[in-house]
Amino acid sequence: MRKGILVLLFLAVLTACGSSKSGITPDDLAIVKVDDKNAVVKYGMSRANVEKVLGEAERDGLGNMMFYADGVSVIFRDNVLVAIHLSEDSKGKYKTVGGAEVNMNKNDFKKIYGDDNSIEAPNNLDYLYDSENKEYLTEMKPDQENTKNRKYLISVTFNDNAEANRILVSDVNAALLAK
Repeated sequence: MRKGILVLLFLAVLTACGSSKSGITPDDLAIVKVDDKNAVVKYGMSRANVEKVLGEAERDGLGNMMFYADGVSVIFRDNVLVAIHLSEDSKGKYKTVGGAEVNMNKNDFKKIYGDDNSIEAPNNLDYLYDSENKEYLTEMKPDQENTKNRKYLISVTFNDNAEANRILVSDVNAALLAK
């Protein structure tokens, strides 16, 4: 009897662990240094903790955007990280926690993030997820100003050779409104 209960409990834990891959979570909105798996920058981190990993910003951008070394830029909202952008200069230095890197081809991204839920355009591949309603979306609209940001985005832009030259992981408001 105890073995049966333990087996059921184990299966429940396995099922719960696997369910996060059915959508995009804040944990998916993160990058890691290629040569240091402990150097992680993720959605929701404070600016102080981001700068412990990335160093001081090299320059400010439009609105709340900050530019760091090695092709990383971020957007802070109230000193909390809400968007991470990897440019071509990040190649070989940073990747998403899912394993996506600049210069990968579109098929490699689909292997990582799936094919069924992507929004595809000739030079773009987007994954848009509404965590409140637990569904992938096909249209990007900002969350209402008075609600928590619960729509998450992984967006990739490709060059003419179908190689990624930009990766963005963020909430929708950061992506659309740069705030």
